[in-house]
Amino acid sequence: MQKKYFYFLFLPVLLIYVVNLFVDVMAIDAAQYAEMSWEMLTTKSFLKIHSLGTDYLDKPPLLFWLNSLSFYLLGIGNVSYKLPSLLFALLAIYSTYRFANIFYSKQTALMAALMLATTEALFLITNDVRTDTILMGAVIFSIWQWAEFFESNETIHILGGSIGIGLALLAKGPIGLIAVSASILPHIILAKKWRWLIDLRILVGLIIISAMLTPMCVGLYEQWGWKGLKFYFWTQSFGRITGASEWNNNPDAFFLLHTTIWAFLPWSLFLFAGWIDMLAGLIRRKFVPKEIISISGFTLILIALMLSRYQLPHYIFVAYPLGAVIAADYFTRLERQAMVRKVLSVIQLLMLSALIILSCILQYCFKGADMLSLSLLIILYLSIFIIVAYTNGPVRNIRNTLLYLTHSTNKIFNGNKGPSPETHIFFDIVYRNLFLLSAGIMIVFNLLIGAFYFPAILKYQPGDDFGRYVKMHRSPANEFVTYHYGPGSADIFYAQQVPVIIWDKDKFSELLKQKKHLIVFTSSFGIDQMDKEHIRYRIIQQRYHFQVAKLTPKFLDPLTRDSVCEKVYLVEADL
Repeated sequence: MQKKYFYFLFLPVLLIYVVNLFVDVMAIDAAQYAEMSWEMLTTKSFLKIHSLGTDYLDKPPLLFWLNSLSFYLLGIGNVSYKLPSLLFALLAIYSTYRFANIFYSKQTALMAALMLATTEALFLITNDVRTDTILMGAVIFSIWQWAEFFESNETIHILGGSIGIGLALLAKGPIGLIAVSASILPHIILAKKWRWLIDLRILVGLIIISAMLTPMCVGLYEQWGWKGLKFYFWTQSFGRITGASEWNNNPDAFFLLHTTIWAFLPWSLFLFAGWIDMLAGLIRRKFVPKEIISISGFTLILIALMLSRYQLPHYIFVAYPLGAVIAADYFTRLERQAMVRKVLSVIQLLMLSALIILSCILQYCFKGADMLSLSLLIILYLSIFIIVAYTNGPVRNIRNTLLYLTHSTNKIFNGNKGPSPETHIFFDIVYRNLFLLSAGIMIVFNLLIGAFYFPAILKYQPGDDFGRYVKMHRSPANEFVTYHYGPGSADIFYAQQVPVIIWDKDKFSELLKQKKHLIVFTSSFGIDQMDKEHIRYRIIQQRYHFQVAKLTPKFLDPLTRDSVCEKVYLVEADL
């Protein structure tokens, strides 16, 4: 594929990232982190981390620090919450390109960067923001800097690599150091460059890392004592392997592998094929890779995470920049393997067809006959096929496609055997356009999700809109109350106010007598209780609520959706 197409594809990818900035945060984790960042800013407690006023000991503070700074500079909202993580996602894409460009051609490096940028994982974590976006950017930035140091021996890259490790440690703990070490140590060992490990300049890097960790360690010790430091340096990461950590969701042995099948789409086929091909070549000593960093890093990070007794899909995302390099290298090498190229092309086309079908299913589930989204679905997918058809010349593509179809038909009815020259030409054209087609379909798929389907799903997270109402009508007389309703982090984040949580009817009546007017989040049971107590109220909004992070077939089906949702209400109660 010509280089101009790579640059052309980066623009709509960036557009989707920007669209995702404006989408509401999803419960549970992203909303909790947003609420904690708001709480950190309002309480000015930057070293001691809290969640709804209680001491918090789980994630390191970098995400909260960056989000609090973003809130301070840009105001509190969706964009300011997601922007720091988006910048680290862009850093990951750029670092992947720069790392790959050290060892491969510029085209392969661009391909690796675009593969990473268009994975479902990147589209997902620029929307549903967690600590892993920052971790990914910091880790691949550090790996790139250390690779540059190995090639140039320039001190500046030691400093950059050390800063990357420090950021990774502040983002998600020791896994950041493990990920970088798993990538660069095998390179040092195989290159027999032991002097790199005893280079005195490494001490400067250790000082930088220590200085970066000091504020966090001070905060942990002041808030939790030695327990906090032990949790950060041991229990949170290694304890999940040894059993010292209480976190255990009993994942199956291949959880992160089958997660990668969907999370690395549309490139997972080439990642797995390239990964297996490279490992097999190394074992048989029939293939000498241009670098060992990507294959060792991806493999060892995967193994380390698979040993954990608690796993979630986004844990493996940190290895995906290295996976993109493996996939891009294999995609390029496939040009010399005709038979394998044909088989993978057919599988890839089937997968892309499944993505288009999935778009149609999501359209039915969440937008139905909505003209704007339906029109864009049809027009954008058709546009991708038209663009791809014209990249090698429309006459040439159409002619060879017709020749291939004609030959295939004759073969069926006349019993001809063996592939024709037209068949070879057809698959050559398919493969030359496969990258552009795959990236284009994935871009359209996620544009539709970010602009239409995801916001439609979040309509069933009504606390966002309820919270905005509270913020808009905030006053000393308007007390924010939840009654027979458990408030979520998203409710509090958008309200920018912690509610008074009441489950007892007498306490509710007493507070209403004091305040005269209440803004209330409540359930159907709460409405019944107010009716029984003859409390005057006005329903502002009545909505359906569902835990959108755990979609089910009944929720996806618009005919059965209401049956699995809970009715919730935003009301104003008066004495």
